[in-house]
Amino acid sequence: MAQVNIAAEHDKSATAFGSLFPLYVVIFFGFVGYSLMITIFTPMFLKPESAILPAGVTSSYRTIVLGIVLGLYPAGQFIGSPVMGALSDRYGRRPVLLISLSVTTACYAVIAASLEALSLATLCASLFIAGLAEANIVTAQSAIADVVAAADRNRFFGYIYMCSSLAYIVGPLVGGKLAEPSVVGWFTYATPFWVVFGLLVLTTLATALKFRETNPPARRRQISYFEAFTNLAGVFTDRRIRLLYLINFLLYLAIFGFFRCYPMYLVDEFHLGVSRESEYIAWVGLPIVLANLWLTGYLAKHFTTRSLTFWSGLLTGIFMIVVVVPPNRGALWVTLFLTSLALAICLPSCATMLSTSVGEADQGRVMGNNQALQVGAESLSGLLGGLLAAIMVKLSLVVLGAVAIAAAGVLLLV
Repeated sequence: MAQVNIAAEHDKSATAFGSLFPLYVVIFFGFVGYSLMITIFTPMFLKPESAILPAGVTSSYRTIVLGIVLGLYPAGQFIGSPVMGALSDRYGRRPVLLISLSVTTACYAVIAASLEALSLATLCASLFIAGLAEANIVTAQSAIADVVAAADRNRFFGYIYMCSSLAYIVGPLVGGKLAEPSVVGWFTYATPFWVVFGLLVLTTLATALKFRETNPPARRRQISYFEAFTNLAGVFTDRRIRLLYLINFLLYLAIFGFFRCYPMYLVDEFHLGVSRESEYIAWVGLPIVLANLWLTGYLAKHFTTRSLTFWSGLLTGIFMIVVVVPPNRGALWVTLFLTSLALAICLPSCATMLSTSVGEADQGRVMGNNQALQVGAESLSGLLGGLLAAIMVKLSLVVLGAVAIAAAGVLLLV
């Protein structure tokens, strides 16, 4: 009987993965484009010879502007994610995803055009609108909750971060070369974004053909447009899980601050160009892929989600601080790997803590709120990291590492 149950669960998981596979493809290509923002924008804004900013501005000014620009896309997501999550509860995952994909795809064309025209205002507007329309993560998390049992959600959420991490390997490696005129004379900073635009056009068409609705009409929840726009208030008013929201926000602030700040550290401390910097960014994605292929699922079977979140959050903070300690560049291969491995375990654990704390009818709303917190933390981390880096680039990693340690401490005291 036990063998029959195991086989049935295996078949159910395989069926669920098959129905969710188009979403993982969407997430992969979406994050290929997103990874280029950090890879391309960091040297583009920090190098004095870059024409995107006026000649003669100070390095501190460049750092602050970079932080603001990197924060615009997640700022848009912060506003849009709760709305997208709530609307997908009401109207279904598929139509919300297809509309958001279409708008985001168009925005990538505008991003590329603004880089060619050296228009900072157009670049900022297109980044914000692209983030506002983005719904792939919250839709994927809600769809997983629709078809996957609670016991398996950590693993399926882990696949989301595995896809994003694969994108952080492929995007920087390929994008770094596509932005390098020494490789091909007509390559510019805009070239990688034109390529992503083409990939997203194909992805949108494929999703329309392959993705099937996971939230049937019988399970949909009536919602007013006003409620959709005010869902984020639940972060503060829902007594059951508001402390979990706080812990997640602090961990997200540290984790995505790491992604914003270590490329600044590479460029400032070791004077790396876009091609060499992209190799380190790809390296950081590798342990996240490895962790979510096996390690996250293995640990989820042997430890509680709370324990995983505590230890991975604590180690993330410690390793972030250690990154800036060794003076030689070779040590980065070790310190960046360890930091990335710890946060790879932490990210899906944060989402799982929330998902398993509420019922099926609230998955879209709660996952939307959690995604809003995540991208809100991303946006704030860009601004905070830029301000701290203007004082001292190393300081940004130290302070944000301390935030992760504090978040682990709050979870321990709960």
